[in-house]
Amino acid sequence: MMSYIILIGIGVVAIGLFSYTYKTYNAFIKLKLDVERQLSHIQAHLKKKFDLIPGLAEVVKGYSKHEKGTFEEVTKLRSQWGAAKDLDAKIKTSNMLESALSKLLIVQEQYPKLKADRSFLKIQKSIEYVEKELLRERKLYNKRVSWYNMQVQQFPSNIIALLFGFKNKEFFAIEE
Repeated sequence: MMSYIILIGIGVVAIGLFSYTYKTYNAFIKLKLDVERQLSHIQAHLKKKFDLIPGLAEVVKGYSKHEKGTFEEVTKLRSQWGAAKDLDAKIKTSNMLESALSKLLIVQEQYPKLKADRSFLKIQKSIEYVEKELLRERKLYNKRVSWYNMQVQQFPSNIIALLFGFKNKEFFAIEE
């Protein structure tokens, strides 16, 4: 009789462990997919932004013949961003491109006619809009990464994370 009670107890514990593992594993999968989906949103917005850059460069180039180095740097970095394979490379290239884009936008201060150019203003407004969307998407991404990382580190879900190879994700940090 006592052996039946022990067997039933072991069975209940085993079912509970299996149920917890199943639930936690699926929660990790959902969080991981949320992070990946949000990252794809960021990449889509970055692509939109970087697709606007050649048009901006062409408009500015018409006013500023001696800024050739800046144009070449922007073009080179845009290509590097497209070719980057991992998140770290994309973030690093994105930050360098942001810096080069800032230089390109500073050129407008030297050319009053450029500030009034309709094409320039249209592209600049488009970039500002995409930049606001990017900021929103980055915040959402970092929020999701925070939730995911919390589950990877908290007990007892950290045991499931360790068993199934779930690791912390990187935040999408932007250099000042």
